[in-house]
Amino acid sequence: MSPSELGVLGIRERASNWYRRAQHVTGVLVRFGFGSFLQMAGLERLMPARWRSQEEAEKAAIDPAVRLRLALEELGTTAIKLGQALSSRTDILPLEYARELRKLQEEVPPVSFDEARRVVERELGQPLDELFLEFDPKPVASASLSQVHRAVTRSGERVAVKVQKPGIETQVETDLDILVRIARRAEHYSEWCRAHNVADTAEEFARTLREELNFITEARSTEQLGQNMADDERACVPRIYWSLTRRRVLTQEWIEGIRLDEIEALEQAGVDRRELANDFAELMLKQIFHDGYFHADPHPGNLRYTADGKIAFLDCGNVGQMGKRMRDAFIRLLIAVIDRDAEQVFDQLIVIGTISDTTNLQDLEADMEKLISHYGRRLSTSGQLGDMLEEIMGIIFEHRIRMPSIFPQLTRALGLTEGVCIGLNPEFDFDVAAGNTAQMIYRDWFTPRHMVMEALDIVRLLRRYTLRLPRQVSNVLSQGLAGGLTLKINPTGIEKPLQRMDVMVNRLSFGIVVGAIILASAIIFTSDVAQQTEGPGRLLSIVYLVMGVVLGGWLLLSIIRSGRL
Repeated sequence: MSPSELGVLGIRERASNWYRRAQHVTGVLVRFGFGSFLQMAGLERLMPARWRSQEEAEKAAIDPAVRLRLALEELGTTAIKLGQALSSRTDILPLEYARELRKLQEEVPPVSFDEARRVVERELGQPLDELFLEFDPKPVASASLSQVHRAVTRSGERVAVKVQKPGIETQVETDLDILVRIARRAEHYSEWCRAHNVADTAEEFARTLREELNFITEARSTEQLGQNMADDERACVPRIYWSLTRRRVLTQEWIEGIRLDEIEALEQAGVDRRELANDFAELMLKQIFHDGYFHADPHPGNLRYTADGKIAFLDCGNVGQMGKRMRDAFIRLLIAVIDRDAEQVFDQLIVIGTISDTTNLQDLEADMEKLISHYGRRLSTSGQLGDMLEEIMGIIFEHRIRMPSIFPQLTRALGLTEGVCIGLNPEFDFDVAAGNTAQMIYRDWFTPRHMVMEALDIVRLLRRYTLRLPRQVSNVLSQGLAGGLTLKINPTGIEKPLQRMDVMVNRLSFGIVVGAIILASAIIFTSDVAQQTEGPGRLLSIVYLVMGVVLGGWLLLSIIRSGRL
């Protein structure tokens, strides 16, 4: 077989695999009661024929949020990752759905040692025995995308080797392609999907998951996080072994320690849990509001307390990054939340987010006042800042305000940080820690150096726009003179009048046709030829007359039913 024939065969096989997977995905969604969504998105052709007319009643009877979680679990790796990502997006999902999706677990068995060995040797280009002195064949952890093995380098250093599971990248790419296509089609058919930018969210998730599949990206994130915290003796991050790291293999320093949720082990080690909680909170807040580069998934499984008294941040592939302006806006928002200043919270949400055409600002402000006043009475004792931020996200969802993708990452990181700290010290007050950090950074804004830098930024910004303006005006004038300038008008609120006018025109046209039919039948019936013979002329006139009466009666009945006679 020639290379071109092999290429065509490969394309056909990929297309066939894609279609089979798309049918499986749509089939699972239908079985769990989401067939109406697929029909709304115009995807009936992908639905298996035996499922197009019915859904499993026992599945449809379950709560929709639970059904969604079960469907994602059945669909596997990519769907579970999507659910985990959406669990923090209460700006695009109702709160009950987000909370249910947080129960998603990745219980995936590891691949065999032989398969893992082949991946390592193919990526690093040498036999395993030449790369490591020791390599534990039994993984210490296994997730959907990868598994981790203990090993010892040729120089005698203990390391953790993260190995991507073979074939997972092809499967994920197929699923991501299906996801993005479904999202785009759904946005085309559904106003709700357009309002919540479902296609953009799907593409952003696809980009993030592709980065997660590239271990080079995770290695760089780990190294950056380590450099930012290098001067703080309370924290450490695993060192990357670049000579043993590739796209599908990541080798980093092995860090031994106690998980921050293992309270008994921490007690036996004589750790002051109050101080540990304060240190962890300060480290996370410094990452977020000072560095603008933070660990976005700081749950206890990714944290260790080491023998030398440091907090180790592991699995640093999921990081958030904010520019200076965005960071300053979030600091103002956090201060407003801590101060229970509903008006300032409202103002900052308007500054950070993008308001839709349907957003009612008065209702938004009223809902924010109600939420802040509610938490103002009980937060002093419970300290649940994470819950408050989560409910703010819920209000954002209800009022269709689009927030930057970093916002849910930030609120999730703050919520997880608060949960870890309260687990270490039930009396921990995250308000105080966050308030102190935010106020410290806020005071720095009014130092002479910061104010000078702000002034210089404004001057640079004005200079850039001043230089651009003449060229932009010239381009507009040139397009106008060349006849290439078009004005787009997007009127709103005229859909119903146009629809009524369309109905009126249709009825008028229909009435004219009915009248013409009746008139034609009358002309034929009264003609000399029809009067003298019993041939087709008389029969045709009778048929026309009956047809005109029936159609006219139907038109009259429809007008009476509409109530507009």
